[in-house]
Amino acid sequence: MDQTTASGLPGKTLRAGIIVGVVGAFAVILAPQILQTLQLGPSYSQAVAAALSVAFQLVTLFFLPLSAALIAASLVMRYLASVLTGDAAHGQAK
Repeated sequence: MDQTTASGLPGKTLRAGIIVGVVGAFAVILAPQILQTLQLGPSYSQAVAAALSVAFQLVTLFFLPLSAALIAASLVMRYLASVLTGDAAHGQAK
């Protein structure tokens, strides 16, 4: 991996973490309303309802921790990049 790719990776990881967190937060907040409005009447299949419910539960279960992990990883990458290039604060281990 070249230097330009490595230098942009923490920013991309941070943006991805923020986007995943926002999607997860909206899923937690809006999942009950979305599932309620998707009921299409008597032709609405219970299998479709179960599949959508499981999908929203998986999104709410995995997206928020994944967001936190991505944000933490981007912070670690930025810190390590500054340590390896010697831009860290004076007194830090190199």
